[in-house]
Amino acid sequence: MRLWNKIREKISQESLFDNESQRIIVLLRCVYLVLILYYAIFFVLMTFCSQAEDEFFRVSWIALLSICATIGLLWLSYRQRIRRNLILFIAMEILWLTGFIAVFGWSCGAQQIMFVLVVLVYFSFYDALLQKAVFTVGLFLLRFVLFVVSQKYGAYAELHGRLLILLQVWSSLSFFTLMGLICGFFSSNIETADKNLVLYNQLLREQASTDSLTGIWNRRRMRAYLSDNIRQYPQMPFSLGMGDIDLFKRVNDTYGHDCGDAVLKWLTELLQKTMDGKGHLCRWGGEEFLLYFPEMNGDEASHLLIDFLLVLRKTPFLWKEKKIQISMTFGVEEYDFYSEPEVLIKRADEKLYIGKEKGRNQVVF
Repeated sequence: MRLWNKIREKISQESLFDNESQRIIVLLRCVYLVLILYYAIFFVLMTFCSQAEDEFFRVSWIALLSICATIGLLWLSYRQRIRRNLILFIAMEILWLTGFIAVFGWSCGAQQIMFVLVVLVYFSFYDALLQKAVFTVGLFLLRFVLFVVSQKYGAYAELHGRLLILLQVWSSLSFFTLMGLICGFFSSNIETADKNLVLYNQLLREQASTDSLTGIWNRRRMRAYLSDNIRQYPQMPFSLGMGDIDLFKRVNDTYGHDCGDAVLKWLTELLQKTMDGKGHLCRWGGEEFLLYFPEMNGDEASHLLIDFLLVLRKTPFLWKEKKIQISMTFGVEEYDFYSEPEVLIKRADEKLYIGKEKGRNQVVF
């Protein structure tokens, strides 16, 4: 376990340079480790499956040279920039691919590394799409040339029998592992970015539809909700209550705006407890609140608000050990099954001001 943790820590070591992608550098190091394992197993296969001793010595140098070169690239990943390391890696793999097919023939399966290089270039380089497309075309032409040459001239030490089958299986397993590794790294990165984007957009929507002080809906959100609700359920009865804090300016002038903000939050909590999930509440603006009561007629909504005023009269607001008596006036309007939300809100607001003129601290329906 300690050895594994040390390996993980070493692979995850940050670059010495600024503005380098930590994910790409970790991915590159993992790719190098897989390739070192691939070349090492190839060397083992050549050791135990070669039909002749001279065949082993003729071709084993390729595996040893590849292992040394890949270890060198792994070492350089801690000492140079990612882009330069990537370019060296791609150049090395193209040279290795060309030599490998020239020595062992097309049937060895080494050409599969091209797909790994294409995926790595598209995900790791920040170049223009045209440059990546040119690289892809170049790899395709190289693949085509290698195929034609290998078919025409054959291989230096073409493999046969069990060794060929084992090498093809091992090559396929290794290159599919590399593809899965690269795609897994970048797909998780894309998923994380996409998830963060969704959460950020959700946060923006919430901020756009929520009152920053009280945390309840704002005017925009309530308007949209009412319009959608009427459109979807045109025959559902509901009532609206427009409430205003009585003499709120006097509270701000006497005790300060901090006290006024605290009163708004306190009243929001009391209104939510009174509604008890039976409707929706929004801060319409300033010291005004709009309440939505679904499946309630005007009398039912009025009785609920009257109960709220009774609670309010018995519950003074405490501010720095001072008791402040807060009251509200409400206007209630019942849905008539044809008026637009703005018309209903205007009528509720008119009744609110009738209540103000009659002495405040009451509900007008």
